[in-house]
Amino acid sequence: QVCSFRSSEPSLVHHSPMAFHLSRLRAARRLRSLHFVPGGSQKFLDKALASRADALIIDLEDSVLPAEKPAARAEVGKWMASTHWGDKTVCVRINPLDTQLWEEDVEMTMKAEKPDMLVVPKVSSRDDLEKLGEKLSKVEQKLGREVGATTVLPIVSEVPEAPLRANEIARHPRVEAITWGAEDLSAELGAKRRRDGAGEYLEVFQLCRSLTLLAAKGAKVQAIDTVYTSLKDLNGLRSESEKSADTGFDGKLTIHPDQIDVVNAAFSPSLKEVAEAKELLEAAKSQPGAFRFKGQMVDIPHFKQAQRILDRADFAGSSESPSPPTWPEGPYHGKWLEELTEGLIIPHALTRTVTETDNLMFTTMTLNPARLHLDYESAKGTQFGQPLVNSMFTVALLVGMSVLETTHGTTIANLGFEEVLFPRPVFFGDTLRAETEVMKNRPSSSNPTRGIVTFEHRAFNQKGELVCKARRNAMMRKRPSNL
Repeated sequence: QVCSFRSSEPSLVHHSPMAFHLSRLRAARRLRSLHFVPGGSQKFLDKALASRADALIIDLEDSVLPAEKPAARAEVGKWMASTHWGDKTVCVRINPLDTQLWEEDVEMTMKAEKPDMLVVPKVSSRDDLEKLGEKLSKVEQKLGREVGATTVLPIVSEVPEAPLRANEIARHPRVEAITWGAEDLSAELGAKRRRDGAGEYLEVFQLCRSLTLLAAKGAKVQAIDTVYTSLKDLNGLRSESEKSADTGFDGKLTIHPDQIDVVNAAFSPSLKEVAEAKELLEAAKSQPGAFRFKGQMVDIPHFKQAQRILDRADFAGSSESPSPPTWPEGPYHGKWLEELTEGLIIPHALTRTVTETDNLMFTTMTLNPARLHLDYESAKGTQFGQPLVNSMFTVALLVGMSVLETTHGTTIANLGFEEVLFPRPVFFGDTLRAETEVMKNRPSSSNPTRGIVTFEHRAFNQKGELVCKARRNAMMRKRPSNL
């Protein structure tokens, strides 16, 4: 994903009589929406991967409790190594540089390819980034990554001394974008509130916002606006995002999935804007200098702005035709075809105590009128003396318990059952556990990426008695070359 950004600024000469110059900034990632994901929460990661966010910020700072940081850090490290991120920019927000946590964040989450960028909170000066840069260079060299390739996004307003140093911070060579925030600063200042009655930022916070924008544009890096915390007020978010884009911000931080499309639309050019930009640049080809265009005088600043609109349109499409989200690949908890060797027995971690409600709901939802499951008085007269749990529920539960360690994320299709047996009945209150044995593994002769595996799933009650055995065939994937 590329758009216009910072570089040594080679000139793009417009081949017309006026031969004006458009500054072509270096190719960089498009950062309209940067969405926060709590570090270590697979549920939130899955939702974020399926969204249209340009970038994901995996957070190890505010969204993770102190006692949970080691576990979250380890899980995020696994994500960086194994998750398929698609075309999203992957960021990790580390802990502040004045703590003992940030170095471990860097060491444990930096992998061979990800993350692309680190979000750095509470930056007070360029010296902070120099310290971080030294650490990053060592880790990059150790991992075989290009030294200097990992960029940073500092937050330049969380301590009072930072906003007036935003210009020097933004010019650090690792900086790809800068952003600001009002929450931490308001606590530092002792401010009673951040916005006035009309919802606009109070003067000191608006100053920080403006200094962030000016510093970014002066350093030719991207300017990212802060979060909008009223989660249900999408109209307010839309208004603030559009004003930010009008001012010159390149994108905005988001904290709820519903905010992402609103933000993307605000920071993408409309079809009308794209058409007018094309028309202006086409007209400029035949003009020797400044000229009148649709009732106003236009010259080089207007041409630059038109070119930026086209750059963004080429990258992101217009705000009126967003591309549909792509459901992400992974995570992969199951086993690949080559791992499922014949004779392998897999004990499953998940267990389940069967309840009366399970039986009643399953039986009625599947329109089964059998008195043996529903009529308690009738069941007393049977050899069992009590209702039986619906056997179809039992086999469904057995297969479900087996999925995590066998086919989760690695199967193509369930091809059917060869045999299902119920050696003993299941009653309310029985606790079931499961195991699976690989009976056959047959690689496909026509497609080298897959094969058919025959599983035998077995369920046992709390007494160790076999209550269900099901043999089924599944089409399984070989491990892709990129994983």
